[in-house]
Amino acid sequence: MSQSYHLSQMAPLPLIKRVTLGKTIGHGGFAMVKCAETQRGSPKYVAIKLVYLPLAAEKGVSPEDIAREAYIQKHVPHQNIITMFDFGYNKDWAWIALELAENGELFDKIEPDLGVDQDVAHFYFTQLINAVGFMHSQGVAHRDIKPENLVLDSAGNLKLTDFGLACVFKKKTGPKKKCTKSCGSPPYAAPEIVSESYDPSICDIWSAGVVLFVLLTGKIAWEMPVMEDKDFAYYIRNKGEVLISPWNKIDLGALSLLRKILVVDVDERITIEKIQQHQWMTRERGLLTERGMCKDPYKLSARLLVNLYINMSDGEFQKPTDKHIVDDLDTNDNNLYSDVYSVSQQPYTERTKRLKIRSSRDFKHQRELELISMDPASLQFYRTEDGINVETRKKLIDQEITRRTEQIRKHPELYADSFTRFFSFASLDSIVSLLTEALIQLNILESDNDIECQQITQQLKENSVYRGVIRFRIDFIDDYNGRLSGEIVLSKVADNLEARKIDFIRKAGDPLEWRRLFKRVTILCRDVVYYPEN
Repeated sequence: MSQSYHLSQMAPLPLIKRVTLGKTIGHGGFAMVKCAETQRGSPKYVAIKLVYLPLAAEKGVSPEDIAREAYIQKHVPHQNIITMFDFGYNKDWAWIALELAENGELFDKIEPDLGVDQDVAHFYFTQLINAVGFMHSQGVAHRDIKPENLVLDSAGNLKLTDFGLACVFKKKTGPKKKCTKSCGSPPYAAPEIVSESYDPSICDIWSAGVVLFVLLTGKIAWEMPVMEDKDFAYYIRNKGEVLISPWNKIDLGALSLLRKILVVDVDERITIEKIQQHQWMTRERGLLTERGMCKDPYKLSARLLVNLYINMSDGEFQKPTDKHIVDDLDTNDNNLYSDVYSVSQQPYTERTKRLKIRSSRDFKHQRELELISMDPASLQFYRTEDGINVETRKKLIDQEITRRTEQIRKHPELYADSFTRFFSFASLDSIVSLLTEALIQLNILESDNDIECQQITQQLKENSVYRGVIRFRIDFIDDYNGRLSGEIVLSKVADNLEARKIDFIRKAGDPLEWRRLFKRVTILCRDVVYYPEN
């Protein structure tokens, strides 16, 4: 939400018939998304998008704009587009009831600088193109295709969401209409979006192509498609024949398709129909059924999660921290960074406490371990004594996904969360000290004298304002010049338990960059991080 508004300062949330609002699972510039339980009928769970109208008005968004968003989404029913159930508003709030994406955002499950394997990329890009193709056949263009707007259902199928910038460019009869409003996210927007008029459907194709690039590489291709951007200029000067990393890591078939999509001349850019006929798209269906849906949800989950790995090794911990970049596959210990945190040199480590807890017969600790081990975020810490071993991790992930089948069915809201969280049995002041030092080391907090650090420290000393939750507010410009904002929230796993959850909640910005931040902070705080050992 805007920094000038907090939930306590807003009007009370609306009472929505036959719906009980639950936890917040998403944020936007002037909106939030909550998981909600329906009191009768099907589905049991829905997502409620709540728009605070006074703040939306400040951003130039009217109730009519929100109603148009709901209307457009209602009229593009497709298996790979989030279903819109209902819409309503009062003087303070507008709300849209939507299909719940039980597995959260796709790009929360994708590793920065690594991406996904070719079969998974093919699976999701095929579903995205199917959604975009149907949408265009109905005369609707999305105009904001980007990672944050790609979510997953309980079986791992892709669902396109957030039609706030969507437009109707063609009615059943009549010619195409061009658009004049520049919109979208710069790394994913087509170059022609800044022109006097453009075809929004052709822009969607470009955006989908950039998404494919990110799926395959875990990186954005450029900050924005203008010649002032050195990466974009290099691509244009070489006519798409880019042989440097990460382009040179992409399969030749996928690269051929990308070069046909990412064409500046809109008359030469490939169409949806020709994308679907491309040899890379017509390869063996792999994870797809004949209907274009997921053939094996557990296999897909394992393929996604196997790359979500946080390397807690000494070499990774001691890397320089001038950038938020971590390469988990590089275990070379040369040129180690020696100027590490003083707190990290203390005799106590979370590993020693972990071993002590495992040997304890205290039921409370055993219950804590059970709760933590059942959290899906714990899967990203599974490891072997030899470090990263992909085949071993695949087997572990397969076993865990199978074991959690019933839990996934009973508690879909848990799996809608991102995986950017860790757990700790350390004291509160130890956790806060390490988090503060990590954020200073990464230049996110300016210094030890930062006002927010002083406030947190004072709360701990007085032990009076503290009510079980401490928040670090995060707001900075990432390495790709995008704004990244959110909170690091410290809270107890349960009131009567010792363990704490440290949750990194993104409110705005690229999910890959947010995960990159989470990983680096987690590694720097490894002495207070609890994770399973195999």
